[in-house]
This record gives sequence, structure tokens and C-alpha cells, in this order.
Amino acid sequence: MPTSGRYTEAVIVSFTGDPFLARRAARAEAELRGLEWRLLPPDPMRVRQAASGGLFGPGGAIVDLRDVGEAEWKALRSVLEELPADAVVILLDPRPTSARSRWLGKHTEKRDHPTPRYREKQRWVVNEMKRMEIKAPAAVAHFLGGLEADLEAIHAELEKVALLEGPLTLDRVRELVALDAPLSSFDLVDAAAAGRFERALGVLKNLIDRGEEPLRILGALSKHYTRAAVLWAELQNRNLSDKDAAALLKIHPFAAKKLMTFARRLNEDSLLRALDALAAAELKAKTGRDPVLALERLLLALRA
Repeated sequence: MPTSGRYTEAVIVSFTGDPFLARRAARAEAELRGLEWRLLPPDPMRVRQAASGGLFGPGGAIVDLRDVGEAEWKALRSVLEELPADAVVILLDPRPTSARSRWLGKHTEKRDHPTPRYREKQRWVVNEMKRMEIKAPAAVAHFLGGLEADLEAIHAELEKVALLEGPLTLDRVRELVALDAPLSSFDLVDAAAAGRFERALGVLKNLIDRGEEPLRILGALSKHYTRAAVLWAELQNRNLSDKDAAALLKIHPFAAKKLMTFARRLNEDSLLRALDALAAAELKAKTGRDPVLALERLLLALRA
């Protein structure tokens, strides 16, 4: 632990970031140091007693700061600043305030575990599957990594998947998993292109209610059609496999397969109309117009 002036040489290790990753890392640290995994509330007296040890050797405390209030933290901080030199304290604090985060960075061995996003989240799922010795097609990891759920919920589903007997397929995993897969640009495009305007509006509303920014949704649609246009152009000149498409676009094979299916349904007129409509929608959204209205009009144009 960094020291300054009045601070002792007590060992204080803090774990921040993703709640699931921080908790698991804190537990591993406790095991490494021979501490029983028992979370203490941020009670100054109990923490001082546990950390100070006794007749049978040095002590250790694992403190749960997940719901700590500012007054509680202030009182606990005074105790942490006066710990005996042989004390060991592990702090579980996934979401510290800015001020507390600075204190942890200065006065503890701070270990941050950010929540993985997008491709990093899928890589995390892949690594978890390897660790749990789950053998399944890459599409399974892609599906699980795309779920709108925290890591703890996804890990719980992986534990269920690990109990399945026989070959694992995406369909079997879909049937088992209790979490909802997120709606995406694929759902928007599929609904609009099929003439299901009400369905497309429903998907759009779901995405916005979930906190997605309209401009981000528009960007996803634009990327979807731009990639589809690349595949469509390639298909006019040569046979293209799903694997070729994944390599060409540098995307996951599962996503490439869906894009290939979509690109094969396109013709030159529909593709050009869609790209024109996207350009018009982006111009309206980025020049102060209502971006949600621009998206709704875009969906109407895409169904034509």
C-alpha cells in the first residue's frame, strides 16, 4: 500500500469495477491470503477488531463497501488510517464515489476490473467457457456475449449450460437461457424490410426505452447497410462464403452469416434507395432535427 507520513504498513487491497469481477477477484485474494470469505459491514469497531488479529496471529478483514454511506465511510477511513502494521484488509467497492476512488488509489493497492463491453464481453464469455470446459460452437459465445445482462447473470446461465449433456448447439442454449437477447439493428432492418412497420417501430421504442441514443441507433443501421452493400457488390463478382464475409468485414462469423443472408435478398434498386434514405436521415438528425422522427421516417422508407 502506498504510504505517506502517518500511514502504517498495513496491507489494504481494494477491488473496484464490475461487481461480479471485483467480487470474484476479492474472493481469490482472500483465499490466497488464507482469509475466510466473510464480508463485514463497514462498521469501524468490527473492522478494527477483525483486522488487528489476536493471540493466534495476524488478522484480516474483508469489508463490503457496496452500499456504504458517506458518514459510514468517513468513520471507517479513520480506522483504516490507523491499522497495525500486520493487519490485512480487503475492500470490496465496485462503484466508489470519485473522492473515495482517489483515496483508494492513493492509500491502497487498488485493483480495478472494468466491465467488458462489446467484443471484450464476448471474449470474456469465451474465456469463461474454456475455464468451465464448455465446448460449443462459436455462435453460442456470440449469443451469450450479446445478452443485455450483467456478468453475474450470464455466468449463472453458463453454469446451467455446463450441466447439459450431449452436443451443444445454439438452439439448445437459446431454449435453456432465461435471459432475453437484445434487440438490434438486425431486428430493425428485418422488420422494416419485411414491411412490418409497426414491428419496426416497436423495436425502435424498445431500444430507446433501454437507453440507446437515437444517433447511435442510426449509426448502427448505417453500418449495417454499408457492410451489406460491400457484401452485395462482392456477390456480383464472385461466390462468397460466410467465412469469406467475416474475413472481409473483420467481424464475427455469426454476424457475417446474418449479413450474408440479408445481402443476398437485396437488389441494386433497393440498396440504393436504402443508402439514400440513410443519408437523408443522418443529415436531418445531425442538423438539429428530431432524431427519433428521422429514424421513424427512415424505417418507413426502408420498407418500400
